[in-house]
Amino acid sequence: MTQKFLARNPHDIRIPTHLTTDEEAVTKAISSFQADGIIPDITITEDGELIEGIETLEAAKRLEKQMVVVVIASSTKPQINVEWIPIELLDPHPLNAQIYGEDEDVTALAESISANGLQENFTITPKSDGRFTVIHGHRRRLACLKNGIKVVPVIVKNFSTSAEAIAALLSGNEYREKSIEQKSREYLAWLDIEKENAKNRQGRPNQGQGTTRDIIAKRVGLGSGVNAEHAIVCVKTLDETADAPIGTVRHQQHEQLKQLLSRTRGVDAAYKLVKPEPPNKPVQSQRWTPKEFERVKITGGPHKGSLAIVRIITGPFSAVCYIEGEPEDKRHQIAFNQMEAIPQAAPPTSVTQELKQQQQSLGLGTRTQILPDKVRNEGHPPEQQLPASITNINAIGEVQVAEMAIALLSLTPKQLFEVMSKAQPDFSTSQLEAIW
Repeated sequence: MTQKFLARNPHDIRIPTHLTTDEEAVTKAISSFQADGIIPDITITEDGELIEGIETLEAAKRLEKQMVVVVIASSTKPQINVEWIPIELLDPHPLNAQIYGEDEDVTALAESISANGLQENFTITPKSDGRFTVIHGHRRRLACLKNGIKVVPVIVKNFSTSAEAIAALLSGNEYREKSIEQKSREYLAWLDIEKENAKNRQGRPNQGQGTTRDIIAKRVGLGSGVNAEHAIVCVKTLDETADAPIGTVRHQQHEQLKQLLSRTRGVDAAYKLVKPEPPNKPVQSQRWTPKEFERVKITGGPHKGSLAIVRIITGPFSAVCYIEGEPEDKRHQIAFNQMEAIPQAAPPTSVTQELKQQQQSLGLGTRTQILPDKVRNEGHPPEQQLPASITNINAIGEVQVAEMAIALLSLTPKQLFEVMSKAQPDFSTSQLEAIW
């Protein structure tokens, strides 16, 4: 066998399906080039098919080499024995249906075969029962059955391991258009092959795992290892929800995932449906702040233990308050962190309970029938003035304006009408009503 050397684009070299890469050997080839700038030998046939050096070829691709020196083995191509066997003896590989499905549309392929005949041979491997498993040609098999073809040309191959056969099956589907789901299932199959190869090499499966996953993800068309892992989460959820009852939330999730994963790209949309929720952050308790007119208890400062009425909220941290028992015109600025809300008693559920609460609030104990019976929830008569709030008439500035406004709000409509009539005797009834 004579040899000659030529420069070739590494991407133009065809890789036979039975050849697989050894990741450690690829790493060594890259290191060798980085050390001395030499790419080890790559041997190909005259028509551009790889014979030896698949790891070197893969290293050249990863190094983004546009040209590499190759050895052309000028020899007669090994004779391939093509046999003709009944198509009824061919069984699909079980992994093919798991990855690519069972309901592929082969109408166009069947029409092409009918018009032009079979352009490729089937690649099959023998089984112990005299039948054969298809490695390459699953869609062609369906198309031939559709056309009623009884006998087909095949190449019988023996694989040393099941992983080698699966690698050949996957490589044969490298250039077909695939959905996200199909790419994801290919990714899982390649991962299993790499683990098996690592065991056979007595290597450590987890060594360089991130790099291996990125390589496989790129090989199947999922971009990166992270993107592939997201796709796997989606596919596993798709399988887990396959038997969910119709109408349930899980069934709806299954249908949505099925639609999104049928696309050729775009994992993010599907992953948003299934990604785990981030751990809940502890809910921070909101700082209590009083409201105007609220009755509070003073918990700090010189008035500790006193009860007070909040008159004006003067800012985010303090309020002007009236301390109960002090002169009516006296006010104090008190910080929120020196007061607390007074727990409100539960509303009475009966008249008797309401009377007892009223008696206790007046310091009358629990003696019976101290207060006269009264219809509950009747409100105040229209002409009755609400309990007057204590108004600080000596206040100045914004506090004075707020105090006056509070005093006006405590008046009944009729009382307010009378006040405005006295303040502006010339106002007409309509003007007074408009002011109100």
